[in-house]
Amino acid sequence: MGTSMGANVPVRRLVVKVLKAANLSLAELAKAAGISVHAIRMYRKGLRTPPPRVVRRLAVALRRHARRLAKLADALETTAQAPTRTGRRP
Repeated sequence: MGTSMGANVPVRRLVVKVLKAANLSLAELAKAAGISVHAIRMYRKGLRTPPPRVVRRLAVALRRHARRLAKLADALETTAQAPTRTGRRP
């Protein structure tokens, strides 16, 4: 595990982008990945570099989140295509 700030910049940027894009809190991402909020905070600040196994856990958590979002989007589309009480589609 490195401590050089320069080496952590790509990881830090990715963690920040992930949190924004997925609209996840630190606590939500930590819970989904099975790691501590403190660890994610350190990765986000560039103070620690996650080992490959943690990066994989974060990736798995994000894929699960993306699948949940895709299911919700599908449900919205289905609802939008369903006829209303008057028999018309919205």
